[in-house]
Amino acid sequence: MSFIQELRADVNTELLAQTGLYNPEDKETNIRIINDIRKTIADMGNNIAPDARHIAEVIIATNENIQMRDFLMGLSAEPLDINDVFDYLLLVGGTAVKEKAVPVATVFAAYLYERDKEGAKDAIREVLAVNPDYSLASLLNRTFASDIDAGFLKAMASDLHSKVLELIYDKETDDNDNSSAE
Repeated sequence: MSFIQELRADVNTELLAQTGLYNPEDKETNIRIINDIRKTIADMGNNIAPDARHIAEVIIATNENIQMRDFLMGLSAEPLDINDVFDYLLLVGGTAVKEKAVPVATVFAAYLYERDKEGAKDAIREVLAVNPDYSLASLLNRTFASDIDAGFLKAMASDLHSKVLELIYDKETDDNDNSSAE
């Protein structure tokens, strides 16, 4: 059995074990997960892969908390190597069952758009095949179809990132309209 196959099996076990434990309103847990994501991405630069517990926790959090998914969208605004971010999203999304990986796979498609527009279009169509009602995937599908400049998409995600962090860290913002809500 390959590393990815073993990790995938372990992630599925962890998803079952962690189901129902995550509270989207628990500020301390959300902040810990964010810090774990940052550390794990930095570790990937040193060829240290995330463990199944971390992957399952991120999958569950991004399914149950839009701000956690949107945090991933804005990772390019963080002081992280973008290649490590890309690899992280690919590994996390690729080791969870498709139905649970939809938020991470959608974010991955957004990052892929900068590298390979046609590949991103294919990736977002795959997400929509799994969940045709996922609103961010539908929005990205329309955006990709318009062949919008990848830099514009990246700038929008970066602008949203600070607002998402303010929401997660529960700080006052000038704009309390969560336009990313589904």
